[in-house]
Amino acid sequence: MALNIPKTVLEAAIGNGQVRRFRDFALVVLDGEGALCVPNDIWLPAASWAASRAPSGNRMRDRMNLLQRLEVLVTRRGTAVVSTTGAHLRLARLRELMKRDGLDVAEWNFPPKEILDQALNPTPPVPKPEVPTPPDDEA
Repeated sequence: MALNIPKTVLEAAIGNGQVRRFRDFALVVLDGEGALCVPNDIWLPAASWAASRAPSGNRMRDRMNLLQRLEVLVTRRGTAVVSTTGAHLRLARLRELMKRDGLDVAEWNFPPKEILDQALNPTPPVPKPEVPTPPDDEA
């Protein structure tokens, strides 16, 4: 039986998991640790960085180094190694992309729907009606 020794931080961080690339996001399944979705504009530079680095020998350290480079991500329920991170607008866009590609967003730890909907469609503040000032009586 051949011993699988990771050659890069990316291989060490993913372990026996897998990365599925969709059109606009990547679904990263971490072996025994859960899953996360990351927009491609965040995932590709981080994966490129990790693919060019030698592993430390500690799988959890390598995984955390990779995850620290991901500014926006959403985790699947039960994922304990990292939590959902990112601006509401980016998470709302990621949710829409995941829906479009057929993923069930109910399985994922998104902020409440109302907050993400508000981020996508911000309502301008309602201007206060001006109260006419009474004229000064100079008698």
